[in-house]
Amino acid sequence: MSLRSPFIKIGSSSSAMAAWAWIALLIPCSIYSFLYNPDYLPHLIGYSLLGSIAESIYTFIIKRKRRLVCMGSAFSAALLAASVPPTVPFFPMCCAILLMVWIIKLPMSGSPLRFNAAMAGRLFLMLVFPATAVNWGTPAVDAISTATPQELYRSEGYPLEYSQWLFSKIEGSWEGLLTLVPGSPGETFPLLLIPIGALLVWKGIIGWRTPIFFLLSFSIMTAIFGHDPLYNLLSAATLFSAVFIVADPVSTPMSKSGQVLCGLIIGISNAMIRQFTFYTEAIVYAVLIGNCYAPLLDKMAFELRGTQLQKRTVKLVYSLGK
Repeated sequence: MSLRSPFIKIGSSSSAMAAWAWIALLIPCSIYSFLYNPDYLPHLIGYSLLGSIAESIYTFIIKRKRRLVCMGSAFSAALLAASVPPTVPFFPMCCAILLMVWIIKLPMSGSPLRFNAAMAGRLFLMLVFPATAVNWGTPAVDAISTATPQELYRSEGYPLEYSQWLFSKIEGSWEGLLTLVPGSPGETFPLLLIPIGALLVWKGIIGWRTPIFFLLSFSIMTAIFGHDPLYNLLSAATLFSAVFIVADPVSTPMSKSGQVLCGLIIGISNAMIRQFTFYTEAIVYAVLIGNCYAPLLDKMAFELRGTQLQKRTVKLVYSLGK
């Protein structure tokens, strides 16, 4: 299917697009599993399978046409698993996946208002299972607690060296008090996420406007608040969110201008929530806020485009009449 301006071009097969995104997500997660947690990759694939099974059950109950492999729900489940601590137990993850597939993703399919399913599942974990949703690791014997690099930066003002971020050497402890852990599995390889995002844009899987304007607005706001914008881009899952979450073609506007404005809304919201609340990772709320504005932004773009076409038609008729 192809949509003309002011809307973006969308691939003909949503399953194929989800499969490409799932494979792309598997790359950083596989490296994370190899370096930090060998058991993580099998868990990620298992959660993907659970998402696919959940969609099959839903389509069977409502008697909708069933597909052999439900890649959309499989990718959403994998995305959720890649954005939360790898130590989240199976039961909370199972509840979150079933909720996002059965209540958010499939029932809202085709409606003007569509929330990012993975972020809705993550919000569920944050509200219902808060201890597991923020438990990034097990404290060492001589440590008070664990901390991700962004948590350490926010609480103590101590930034890691860029070489640690870029080459994923996140380990050790800070002053014997905080044991460093890499964070969520999808966010630890910024150098790898950039070419992955470029590949997905080139393949037409995602659009470039929403993530680019998200990164720009977020960087400007963090600079205004007196923080290092480059450090914030390489930490706190910013690049991961830009590639796999903010650029989601399902929950973001279809119109080109709407994508730009949505990216600005998410970037500004993310920076402000992180600055004025205790949430280090505010992307969940920022993305859901942007999703709420998506129908309005598309409506405004459609009406503006219609007004422009009407003016052109009147001008053309007037010129022909002369």
